[in-house]
Amino acid sequence: MSASLVIANLDVYYGQIHALRGVSIEVEKGRVTTLLGANGAGKTTLLRTISGLLSPRGGSIRLDGEELVGREPHEIVRRGVSQSPEGRQVFPGLSVKENLDLGAYTRSDKVGIKADFDHVLTLWPRLGERLAQRAGTLSGGEQQMLAIARAMMARPKVLLLDEPSLGLAPVIVAGIFETIKAINDGGTTVLLVEQNAHLALKVAHMGYVLETGAIQKCAPAAELLADPSIREAYLGG
Repeated sequence: MSASLVIANLDVYYGQIHALRGVSIEVEKGRVTTLLGANGAGKTTLLRTISGLLSPRGGSIRLDGEELVGREPHEIVRRGVSQSPEGRQVFPGLSVKENLDLGAYTRSDKVGIKADFDHVLTLWPRLGERLAQRAGTLSGGEQQMLAIARAMMARPKVLLLDEPSLGLAPVIVAGIFETIKAINDGGTTVLLVEQNAHLALKVAHMGYVLETGAIQKCAPAAELLADPSIREAYLGG
């Protein structure tokens, strides 16, 4: 199976701090790849670099063979990479519908946009009940649904998810992960950053472990779930 997204020897700095050290990851087409690591390991830095919000000092990021490093964030969205950021970051003063419309800002195919709009409302019927409601008045779980739905409106080849379970009740988290699986089953490739390692590895096909900016381990998700060192570090023993 060919990789959609190939990250090779990526070096990223914050000032003098070497935040990512020669990171290499392959995100296979049609699969969920998860990135595990403690807070401060560099997971969000990697997603922000893929999205063009940070510039690496070295290395490459290729989507279906095309180099993304050096491109503006909106160009990267247009080429097929869309991100649901940590902390949701919906536009609170805009309605649910306006937030979803903004997700499709790089597109002009009205028929396709309408089809994707209908599709995200089948994934999240609750958003359909709140289209006119201001996003800032939604619950945390509803805002997370909206953030992912907004990213899906770009019709991404690769969907980047940064901590989708953060701060949410377990019952809401279970629903979010069911939807992530449904999105992947529909053909969208997913790169998932998630503190809840157990849930992440249950939904993922492949996993990478990032520690202090460097990849320490890479294996099929089922292997990482069974790995004693991973269980101790990330799964509570």
